[in-house]
Amino acid sequence: MGDSVARVEYFANQNEIADLMLHLEPMEKYEFAMLKQCSHVVCEYLNAVEPGKRFYAYRWLLDWFIQLRGQFPTREQLSGHLAQVTIDPRVNYQQVTVIQEAIQPQNLGIPQARFAQLPNPLAGARFEEETGHFAGSEGEISPMQGASSPSVNTDISTYTTKPQVQYDLIVHIAKKVTNMLWVGVPGSGKGITISNAIEAIKRLHPDIHIFYIDPKGDEKETGYFFGRVDTFKRAKILEMSPVEAVLWVKECFTEFQNISGSKLIILDEGTAVCSKFKNTKGEIGWLKDKIISYCSCGDSSGWHFWIVVQNPHTDDLGISGGLRSQLTSVALVHPDNVPAYNAMIATQLIPSDRKITSTQVMEIAAQSPVGRAVYYGGINEWIPMPLLKNFSGYDRDTKNFIDSAPSNKQTSEAETKESSTTTTQAQQMLALLEKTKANSIDEFIQTELKLDGVPPELIRLGIEKLLQNSPIKHKFNAWNNQN
Repeated sequence: MGDSVARVEYFANQNEIADLMLHLEPMEKYEFAMLKQCSHVVCEYLNAVEPGKRFYAYRWLLDWFIQLRGQFPTREQLSGHLAQVTIDPRVNYQQVTVIQEAIQPQNLGIPQARFAQLPNPLAGARFEEETGHFAGSEGEISPMQGASSPSVNTDISTYTTKPQVQYDLIVHIAKKVTNMLWVGVPGSGKGITISNAIEAIKRLHPDIHIFYIDPKGDEKETGYFFGRVDTFKRAKILEMSPVEAVLWVKECFTEFQNISGSKLIILDEGTAVCSKFKNTKGEIGWLKDKIISYCSCGDSSGWHFWIVVQNPHTDDLGISGGLRSQLTSVALVHPDNVPAYNAMIATQLIPSDRKITSTQVMEIAAQSPVGRAVYYGGINEWIPMPLLKNFSGYDRDTKNFIDSAPSNKQTSEAETKESSTTTTQAQQMLALLEKTKANSIDEFIQTELKLDGVPPELIRLGIEKLLQNSPIKHKFNAWNNQN
């Protein structure tokens, strides 16, 4: 009979709409999403279009719905387009209208619905007062007879889906270090998210040794890791021969294995590393063996493994089937890379009950202050990507360096006072909170803030409100646990 509990759980978590989407062609997926979520909008647009042009209007709306990634053009733009469209002269629409009016409705044998007028309680009351006759004659008690019943305040509670609360992704990742698989195309936000996670891990687990392998060698991303990882190995393997690149990666793994105690190795650009190993005869098996052994046996020894890839197809790395379940998946999606999302849902990276439509992903990304959606396997949910601190000082979206990039050297108190003229009080307070060594907000207020005459409770409330949307709120564990 099989596992009945697992079978019930499978059907309970089954998403028939998501399963149906997997069997549609790309264009059909977009059309299905449009009709499912925006059918009322499509109907409003088409009702305003004259007969004969509605099919052209529908196809035009669908094309723009896809190009605008889930949005519609204005009615004026639709009218401007239809003004240039000529109705097909081969169809006599006047004759079609006459035929439609001449067709008599067919009787399919379904009986007509019967209607009855409900009694009017007010009219009955007036009749009784005028005639003196009551409905409860001959000793029968009428429901309308006697004193009126007291009014009852009915508390109506209707179930609605709970709104997605803001979830602290960084705190959850740092709280318990596990094996992880990070997936995202260039510019999706992998570097900034991982650097914030590393920052939080070093704060919560200062004894863990973080070993980072950077095969890309982009100097603009040095700020992500400087002062946060214990060992940073960098090379530009795209400029190296396959044999040379394989030798360098092996040396990095050997050095990592010689480190004692709890440790985390992060292999960036896993797709490029895999390509080098595949182009070197007989070496891809060595890389697969390392990944499998770290994921399967490393946790008991305090070893943890993160791999960062651009392509969700990780079978060449040995990450498939059961091994994939031992890695917590993190998928980052930018609305400009919908094809990348379609590639994700074509694999087992995301469970079937979370393979939502690309339109839904865009809606989640629209809620993000940085315009990105994140799937986090730790809670099996899609969430808007939070605003995180950019330690690199380089904005990948604008291709510009950030003037306010954090310095690797601590600024003096004089420099802090000088810069305070160009920053708001909130920015000044966040800067102080970031640099403080206090373990709690109360300790910070007592030792570092000199605000005579202001109640400490009032200061604490202001700081807590300021930290709610700040990436450094996990720094104060006591306050974070209270919330």
